[in-house]
Amino acid sequence: MRRITDYLIYGHGGCYNHGVEAITGCTIELLRQVNPDCFITLSSHFPDQDKEFGLSPNRFAVRNPEGKNNAEVYKETMDSITKNTIALHVGGDNYCYKNWQRYADIHYDVKRKGGKSILWGCSIDKEAMDDEMLCALKTHDLILAREEITYRALLEKGITQVEKVSDIAFSLKEKETWLPFQHYIAVNLSPLVCRKNETAKIAVKQLLDELLSITDYNIVLVPHVVMSVDNDYEVLKELSNQYTERVVLVSDKLSAAEYKYIIAHADLCVASRTHATIAAYSSCVPVVAIGYSVKARGIAEDLSQEKYVMEIESITGDKLVRITRECLQNREQIIDVLRERIPEYRKKVVNDRIIQMLKVFR
Repeated sequence: MRRITDYLIYGHGGCYNHGVEAITGCTIELLRQVNPDCFITLSSHFPDQDKEFGLSPNRFAVRNPEGKNNAEVYKETMDSITKNTIALHVGGDNYCYKNWQRYADIHYDVKRKGGKSILWGCSIDKEAMDDEMLCALKTHDLILAREEITYRALLEKGITQVEKVSDIAFSLKEKETWLPFQHYIAVNLSPLVCRKNETAKIAVKQLLDELLSITDYNIVLVPHVVMSVDNDYEVLKELSNQYTERVVLVSDKLSAAEYKYIIAHADLCVASRTHATIAAYSSCVPVVAIGYSVKARGIAEDLSQEKYVMEIESITGDKLVRITRECLQNREQIIDVLRERIPEYRKKVVNDRIIQMLKVFR
């Protein structure tokens, strides 16, 4: 009798982060293509969000926020792990944050029980790779680095079980929704970058004033993360309230595929959320990325777009206006580059080695 493949997806914080929705939704779709009769467990912080946006694992493993330690918080997740588990840590940049150890604990539990552990489409700052983190990274069966900077950093640290891939969200399909304009620039701003540098909000306001004054572009403000503690919609609403026309804030109730549809029909995208930029790049829309970590720089470099990354540490209104002007001036050339690069880049989401590892446990 053929054994059903058991997958555990963890590191997923809930679909109100629509980048996470895109990653996890596309991953579930891929796993079912690779193994149509597989059984998928999704470890989620907010399963109600996931159900709202149509994620369809076979079952959810829910965290216990009252737990006194990681083993108690993720008890349902760890109880689901067996020697036949193939675990995929999907968080993208979870190893960039101070609480990365909670996910490493799940990884270690997979390895203790004889399962297979894959770090799925990650970005990691080289400076963060201390001895404790390297111990966790080196014990993964496979690490998928989603951009060249992370890939090189892992190799330099002696980690050889690594493959260079593209973020799986590059394969996300658009879903048609209402467009407020036909000629517009999509703008995303997150409270995360505003906390890192309060000048960001002032700089984006200066950019909008400039665009509305000297161009005929309309502005569509696009939230991409609407978690209660980190809500793009709130900071974008503050911006939209300062304008009476030519600026529209779209709903905070849309899916990742619908946000991609809006971004894909823009003439240009200015965004701080990485997956808003991925929605643009993958649709061959020029991007000005407000970068706050290695992932923005790495993905832009992969696509020869690094000159259009505005680092959050040095952002000013004048600098953001200048780089956006340059991007608009070179818009047609950028589109040509993306049209040439993106089809091949999208194919690099997975390769034969990855598919083989997903197909059979041993």
